[in-house]
Amino acid sequence: TQAYEAARDAVKVFLNASAREEIVFTNGTTSAVNLVAFSFGEAFVKEGDEVVVTEAEHHSNIVPWQLMCQRKGAVLKVLPVDEYGHLKVEMLDEILTDRTRVMAVTHISNVLGIVNPIKDIIARCHKKNVPVLVDGAQGAVHCRVDVQDLDCDFYVFSGHKLYAATGTGVLYGKRKWLDQMPPYMGGGEM
Repeated sequence: TQAYEAARDAVKVFLNASAREEIVFTNGTTSAVNLVAFSFGEAFVKEGDEVVVTEAEHHSNIVPWQLMCQRKGAVLKVLPVDEYGHLKVEMLDEILTDRTRVMAVTHISNVLGIVNPIKDIIARCHKKNVPVLVDGAQGAVHCRVDVQDLDCDFYVFSGHKLYAATGTGVLYGKRKWLDQMPPYMGGGEM
């Protein structure tokens, strides 16, 4: 238990999270996205609501949202990319509506290596009260990640890409969201 909690403290420092309780260990990035998609969806998404992903997402950050939208009767909207693979961030102003409940976006493209303007995306979403999940599978490896500076609501990544054990991952979530989300799975120390 001491080693486990010391690892949580180390990840808290690594991400500059405000509290150790904002760090949830998972089986990897995909597991963390699924956890948020399911639990956030259960708590906050209703029929007719909207979820935004981008055209540049890895399937691990699309399929869980598709499944949640299908289950809840929500609409999945897609922010497109331009001919060079850059997100058309300016289109967010028209894509986000009062029915948008969450946006999921990759920090760095796993295909093109493009570093997305995450702070700008988060700021635009927050102006419309839309929380943002950042897929940091590549970002946590190649960038200095400061979740408080980014002001993201969720940040997810896999441990093996940072030389941790295979089958480990991290979900950072702001406590205000985590405290309102129902458990994804039941069990000891849930």
